[in-house]
Amino acid sequence: MMQGSDEALYRKINVLRFLLICCVLQAHSENYPQFGLLSGTGCSIEQHVLASMEWVVSMYYMLSSFLFFRGFQWNQLLGKWKRRIFTLVIPYIIWNTVYFGFFALLPRIPFFAQFINSEPAPLTVSNVLFGVLLNRYAGFLWFVKTLIIFILCAPLFYVLFSKKYIAEFSLIALFLFLFRNPFQFPAVLNLHWRFIFFFSVGAYFGLRAPHVAYYTPPRAVRYVLLCAIPLYAYHHTLYTTEMYSVLVILSLWLGIDGSAIRERSWYNTSFFVYLTHFLALSILKKIQYALVPHTELWMLISYFSVTIIALCLLVPLAQLLRRYTPKTYAILFGGR
Repeated sequence: MMQGSDEALYRKINVLRFLLICCVLQAHSENYPQFGLLSGTGCSIEQHVLASMEWVVSMYYMLSSFLFFRGFQWNQLLGKWKRRIFTLVIPYIIWNTVYFGFFALLPRIPFFAQFINSEPAPLTVSNVLFGVLLNRYAGFLWFVKTLIIFILCAPLFYVLFSKKYIAEFSLIALFLFLFRNPFQFPAVLNLHWRFIFFFSVGAYFGLRAPHVAYYTPPRAVRYVLLCAIPLYAYHHTLYTTEMYSVLVILSLWLGIDGSAIRERSWYNTSFFVYLTHFLALSILKKIQYALVPHTELWMLISYFSVTIIALCLLVPLAQLLRRYTPKTYAILFGGR
């Protein structure tokens, strides 16, 4: 085993977060509803791709938890909560408001109404609150909402995973809950036992064994682990199991050597890409549908190319905004 440095660890985490956001974009690039009856096999391929990415959110929660709890002490709680207000809560509210505005105002403007396939969002107090606080019109922001819930529950995670034996027992119990699913959470919370388990894994290693994250297996082992991921995905299409996420995340974490990664500024654009990708994909998919032939082949080409196009547009845009409007960028995107 090889030991790394803080710099290598953070580069590895940044690369992984950017990779996860790329996977989110691909998962949200589905276009078979647009192509309708033309989809056929294309629809099946998109569904397989979507199913193969169920580990993505879980790993993001694990990374977020590890960073939050790494070296955590009780006297740091209020400071960490305060920082998360700026990095999570404010962007969450701003972008929920932005997307609510799109659905409330644009359908009422004749020129834009022809491009929007929904009725105008009602301008009632209750609907505004549901839109701004509970992401009714920005469904993809459920991830940020659930992450905020986890951060608010940080004292509970600290109690469970800061003490020897209690931490191990709690982690084993949550691992079993992956398969037993003892009860369902209210739908509005978007909670799943898989998410709780991996957030707990991050808390456990952040509190109990942060040094473990510095170790990387030998190169031959890393190659085997990375090459095994497609095999896990294929097996998952045949036999759905919660072990799929565990194996993929374990292989991906151990399979990447942070010391071999070069620093790139665009690694840090992941949160910008996440918050803006829904709008970008919506526009790009409409343009593609208007320009490309309506065949299954072009449907698949559009499906796999729209993510690349969106990244090529959003990443440079993020870098420009961060460079020339740093204060505005910090407010809109939590300084990330």
